[in-house]
Amino acid sequence: MKRFIIALLLFIPLLGYSQTEGEKKYYIYNIVSFEGEFTKENFKVYYDDGKEVKRLRNKDGDKMRFSTPAGVLMYFISQGWEMYLSGSTSEGSSFKGTGSSSTSSYWIIRKPCTKEEFEKAAKDAVTK
Repeated sequence: MKRFIIALLLFIPLLGYSQTEGEKKYYIYNIVSFEGEFTKENFKVYYDDGKEVKRLRNKDGDKMRFSTPAGVLMYFISQGWEMYLSGSTSEGSSFKGTGSSSTSSYWIIRKPCTKEEFEKAAKDAVTK
């Protein structure tokens, strides 16, 4: 009986995390990447919206540059996006004991959306 009560107490919190189809949350995802060094001003920002990779532009169509990565993050947060994941990729080569490598960082950001908006974005991302 004691084990049953303990198991029940452990199971009850999980009930609060279950979602029905009507409660399921949907998100649109973008991948943000950078060109230039984080320690230098005016690096370029690119984003992948699932259809193509584009240079970030403002509402007037002008290319945007930022002085720091925090500025980029604050810009996207002000537009309704939230940070989902960050990571980096590395590549390099070596020849006779010498070599070089480069690392590029990326962020995966997301924005809440409706099921219909998500399904449209997923459909638009598939090439024909």
